Order: sequence, then structure tokens, then C-alpha cells
Amino acid sequence: MIAALPRLHAVTDDRVARIEGLPRLVAAMAAEAGAALAVHLRTRTLPAGTLLALARELGAALAPHGAWLVVNDRADVARVALARAVVSGRTGLGVADVRRVAPSALVGRSVHDAAEIRAAAAEGSDFLVAGSVFATASHPQGPVAGLDVVRAAAATGRPVLAIGGLTPARASDAVLAGAWGVAAIRALWDAADPAAAVRDFLAALPRDGTIALVVNGEARQARRGLTLAQLLDDLALDPRAVVVEHNRRIVRRDALAATPVDEGDAIELVHFVGGG
Repeated sequence: MIAALPRLHAVTDDRVARIEGLPRLVAAMAAEAGAALAVHLRTRTLPAGTLLALARELGAALAPHGAWLVVNDRADVARVALARAVVSGRTGLGVADVRRVAPSALVGRSVHDAAEIRAAAAEGSDFLVAGSVFATASHPQGPVAGLDVVRAAAATGRPVLAIGGLTPARASDAVLAGAWGVAAIRALWDAADPAAAVRDFLAALPRDGTIALVVNGEARQARRGLTLAQLLDDLALDPRAVVVEHNRRIVRRDALAATPVDEGDAIELVHFVGGG
């Protein structure tokens, strides 16, 4: 189930949640992204009845495209609205309590530092939302954790969504730091064309069945399940004419076919020419 976690997460705030015609906007975004998109309903200002009604409307707009509805903090609303996941913040319910209220939903934890990451992993959260990665207008006074918070969260082995100042140009950096996907507020909702912004984000994120790599310092996408030998073949390179360094370790030619390539790996390929 986690393998199907969308790569792109559009998170509302109090302002966005009150946009007139929000379900229509969400439907247009979902039409571009399909199952690669999740919309997080996050607001503290709507009355409970209004919040539930909006959650149901958003869920109805997303479902035909296979996109996800996620509800932040309100496990009760998530259960009634049939949301696919709940994200609980630092002052919200613990993972076990969320599962009691919404047993069919995945549970994500919002984390900001090493202590919160350890606690969320110990609770058994299904995924982590880590940030703020970059400075963001949504939390102008908040601390900026940088990509280190993504790396630390990814080290737990759980899927990580990077949040905070994410743009299409920064998305690949987050993925290379270990993020499964990214979450954004202003870069999506405040775009002149939110559906076009969705396309820009998706172009920077790995597609289903692909992983993100760094090859000779350049971000690339490759097929999931690839070996180093297959990567060289895809790049039309002769293994007899290349020295391969995989995560700072030289790999012998006879080991290339047995060495898998994983998300975020760094690979250096050095060509040499024989003389005579």
C-alpha cells in the first residue's frame, strides 16, 4: 500500500481551504496527475460540519482520477470522508490513537528534528512529512531544517515527503536526499495555473517504476530494479571502457551485474582510452 503513496502532495492552509470553487480546482489538478497526486485538507478555522462537507467534496473530486484525499489532524473527519491517510502534527493524536479512530487510513507524522523523527518511527507511523526544508512564506518565523531533516527521516526506512519551500526546481534535490515525494502549498495554489504547476512538479519527480540517481553530478531517472551493468547498457557504455564508482566505492567489472542501483545513489563513470 505504501508503494502507492503519491509523489506530489498539495497541502491547503486556512486561506486555501476557503477558496470558492476549491473542489473544481482540485479536480483540474487531479486530472493532470492522477494517482500521483494527494490533496491534504489542513485547516484549523473551519467549523467541524463545514470541514467534513469540504472533505467529502474534495474526495469526490479526486476519486475519479485515482488521486488521494488526506486529512490533517482530524482522524474523525478522515474516517467519515473515507480519506486515504491522516497526517498528525506534533500536538495531534499519536499513531495508535489515529488508527483506532480511522483504522483504514495510513498514518503520517509531521516531523521537524531528530527527536521527532525517532518518536514517529517508534510509534510505527506509515510515512513521515519532514520540514521545513527551505524557507517558506507559510511559516516565515519557523526554523529551516534543510535537506538534513529529509536524510534523517529517510534513514528510518519509511517513505518521506519533504515540505517547506518546495518548488519544481528544488524537488529533485529533495528526492536525491531520500524523499519519496514532496508537499507544497504556495508553489501550487498560488501559481497562475495550478494544473500547470502540477505538471512542472511531476516532471521533476520520479515516475512510477523509476528511481532518482546522480550520475557524474547530474540528476537522472532510471528504471527501478536496475543493476550497474544494466545502467551502463542503458547509457550505451561499454563496461570494458568505464571505471564505475558507486557511492564512493569502485565496483569491479565482474560485480557490475550483481550490484543493484537504489534511490538516491551517486554514481561516477570515468571513461578511459587504451593506447598502443
